[in-house]
Amino acid sequence: MGQNPPNHQIQLQQKIIHYRSEIAKYETQLKALETELQKERLRNEYLLDKLHLTETTHIEPYEKKIAQLEQQMLSYEVALEEAERQIQHLKQLKYTEHEEKTVPAVTKAQAFFAYSLLLPETSEEEIIVIGDFVIQNIGNEPLSNLIVCIRSSPKRAGELSGKIATKPLPADSHASDAANETMLEWTFAYEDWKEKIKEGEYWLKPTHMKKLMPNEELRFSHFEMRINQIEDIRSVVVNGFVYCNEIPRGLASLNHIIINL
Repeated sequence: MGQNPPNHQIQLQQKIIHYRSEIAKYETQLKALETELQKERLRNEYLLDKLHLTETTHIEPYEKKIAQLEQQMLSYEVALEEAERQIQHLKQLKYTEHEEKTVPAVTKAQAFFAYSLLLPETSEEEIIVIGDFVIQNIGNEPLSNLIVCIRSSPKRAGELSGKIATKPLPADSHASDAANETMLEWTFAYEDWKEKIKEGEYWLKPTHMKKLMPNEELRFSHFEMRINQIEDIRSVVVNGFVYCNEIPRGLASLNHIIINL
C-alpha cells in the first residue's frame, strides 16, 4: 500500500485537532451543566423544606417556583444528554480519523543499472562499461545496513573498479561533510573480498550511510567494468543484487548488462 499524499495527512491532522478542541469544549459544558443541576437540586430541596414549614401560608407561590425549577432541571438534563452524545460522537470520529491515518508498514526496494558501453576499435582491446548502480527505497520503512553484490559471468571475464576503499575508514571519517566529499564512498563488505572477486563477485557497502530512508536513493556511481575479450567466451552478463536487514534474502536488479563478444 502506498503512502497517503502529504495534503491528505495534513487535513487528517487538522481534523483530529478540531475534534480534540470540540471534545474539550463539550466536556467543560458538561461539568458546568452538572454543577448547575446540583445547585437546582439544592434549591429544590430548600424550597420543599420551606414548603413544609409553611404548610398553610404562601403555598401557591412556592408551588409555582417548584414547577419552574422542575422544568429548568428537565432542560438541564436534556442538555446534559445532548452534550454526552456530542462527546461520544466526536470521540468516534477521532478514532475513525486515526484509523484512516494509520498506514501499514511496507518494506520495498528496487535497483537497476544505468550504463553505457565504450566499444574498442580492435578485437584485442577491452570493452568498457561505465555506469551507476542505483538502489531506491520505494516502501515506507527505512532500509538498514545495505550491501550490494555486482557479479560478472563468466567470472574471469570482467574487472570492476570505482570509488571503493580497501582499508577500514578512520574513526573520525564523519568529522566534516567537506572531508567526506574527497573520501571513497564504498568499501568491500567482507574481509575475504579478494577471494570473492576470484569468483566474479564484488560485495560492497556504503561507507557513510547506515539507513536508506523512504523515497531516497543510493548510487554506486561512475563505476567501470573492463570486459576482457577471451577467445572461448561469446557473451558476458553483469547482474546486481541488494541485501539489507529488512530484505535478508536480497533482491535482483530490474535489469542486467549483457555484452556479446
